[in-house]
Amino acid sequence: MNQASPAITATSPQSSKYRVLVLDDEWSTLERIKSVLEPDYKVTLAGRAAEAAKLMAKSQFHVVLSDVRMPDQDGLALVTELKKEYPNTQYILMTAFSDIEDTITALRLGVADYLRKPFSKGEVLHAVNRCLERRRLEEEVAILRQEHGGDLPGIITADTRMQHLCRLARTAAATDATILISGDTGTGKGMMSQGIHEVSHRRHRSLVVIDCTSMPATLIESELFGHERGSFTGAVNRKLGRVETAQGGTLVLDEVGEMPLALQPKLLRFLQNFSFERVGGTKRLEADVRVIACTNRDLAQAVKDGVFRQDLFYRLHVIHVPLPPLRERSQDILLLAESFLKKYAAKYNRPVHSMSKNAQAQLMAHPWPGNVRELEHCMERAVILCSNNRLDRFELSDYGASDTPLAGQPLGWNSRPDSAPPDQGSNPAPPGMGEDLPFSMDMPLNEYLTKCERLFLSEALGKNQGNIGQTAKDCGINPKTLYLKMNRHSLRRQDFKAAPPKKST
Repeated sequence: MNQASPAITATSPQSSKYRVLVLDDEWSTLERIKSVLEPDYKVTLAGRAAEAAKLMAKSQFHVVLSDVRMPDQDGLALVTELKKEYPNTQYILMTAFSDIEDTITALRLGVADYLRKPFSKGEVLHAVNRCLERRRLEEEVAILRQEHGGDLPGIITADTRMQHLCRLARTAAATDATILISGDTGTGKGMMSQGIHEVSHRRHRSLVVIDCTSMPATLIESELFGHERGSFTGAVNRKLGRVETAQGGTLVLDEVGEMPLALQPKLLRFLQNFSFERVGGTKRLEADVRVIACTNRDLAQAVKDGVFRQDLFYRLHVIHVPLPPLRERSQDILLLAESFLKKYAAKYNRPVHSMSKNAQAQLMAHPWPGNVRELEHCMERAVILCSNNRLDRFELSDYGASDTPLAGQPLGWNSRPDSAPPDQGSNPAPPGMGEDLPFSMDMPLNEYLTKCERLFLSEALGKNQGNIGQTAKDCGINPKTLYLKMNRHSLRRQDFKAAPPKKST
């Protein structure tokens, strides 16, 4: 065999520890693939789907290459079964037929790659290497979640308040108490709901979500409780509601603050004894569900405004989990960005693996009005559009700042991504201004974030000449929080005021 080019060599010196299963009914194809992979991987061959299933049950395989057309079972059907039993394995399908439907089905199954015969040796090795790189990135994300998780699956945080809330949610998850999760749009209410469900005793049953904003008020009752045949025009059959669908599991009332006032008494009666009637029905039914309510509204204020029932508020407010906005979780910004980078690099098979210092500074300086959701979409877009292996800058908007930069310009900096902070004129630089960026890879993360926050606050105070109100507004925090942060960083407002003009002699 010819020496492989550097572009298609194995992923790492430890690649021999990876096991690959190849399934095809043509022995010549099996031998050819084995000759390509065996120098770097442990390769096992199978000529029948049943044989492959037995081998999977005996040994762990990191990658499975399977032909689509097999004599004893269709390759797509086999992969569907194997993915249920071995979800962490990467799957590659091979076919000699140009079947678009098969390709679409394979992609929906989550197959990592699709090789069309005849393929070259380089294509085989490249596909396997890419699958293993994807698996490695997924494992790193899992480790990151485990190291920085807040006691709930899927939650990444180093923020003390978030960790406390996660512990509170996990404690409540062990009971059937109703939980209210509040927070701005994009703060992770859905992820928190899912995490609570996954650690509860109901995790093996359904997690059912009803969005109270996505349907007309007249249909919400039917969606929630179901309806009988003929109960209204168009009700040609009996329909089970989300409550019955969630039997034994968890029911999530998303944006419960938007529920019509007329329907709130029925929801209250349901929460009192977990019994209900379908629309148009007379039979009393019971449901065994745990209820989690999510809202981005201040329900206490909604009660005062007369748009939300006080008794329903208290019924939902048994355990309250108020999620803070991302701007108040500065320690989590780079942790989450790193996780999203790995996630989407694996998903889109992109070689991106790091961020430049200026890119990190951009993320830390941005106010993130869209919270974690905005950060995730930002990272996904950046990974897709990145043309090399490092993210150097992000396309961000300066929401409402007085000096709006050009699109894509780092917040608080000029248009060049590698530029220095703006010149402050002849006045001496206040504390923190003019310092080198605190991006040493040798420094602990907490120290790094502290220095970065001090530099950002110093720049904001300098731009506003020590005006606390305007600086707090620009930073997206309230003045009290700004004062606390200034005290923590030994920053004084008078040091940022413009010097008075000198009197002429």
